Amino acid sequence: MPASRCKVSYTDSEGSHSVEVRAETLYEAVAMAVAEFKQDQTVPHPPEPATELTVAVFRPPVEHKILLSQVAKWAEPSTKDGPAGLLKRQRVKALLGRVF
Repeated sequence: MPASRCKVSYTDSEGSHSVEVRAETLYEAVAMAVAEFKQDQTVPHPPEPATELTVAVFRPPVEHKILLSQVAKWAEPSTKDGPAGLLKRQRVKALLGRVF
């Protein structure tokens, strides 16, 4: 798995602290962040064993290319995906009504 950009943060009595790292796993992200927090002179209280850390993972964006005609065809009424699918198709069709 390629490394992902992560924001690791925690809150202590002095406020919230965060750092961005690139890691392949959740545990690696936490370990890298803790090492940075310990080296940072502006962080008075580095994380301790009972500290709860929050890790936000920023995955690389996914890009899709699709023809508008494919979307219009998909939006045609169908019960293939049940009532929820029918509602999704109706919504897309209504939005496309402005285009077609």
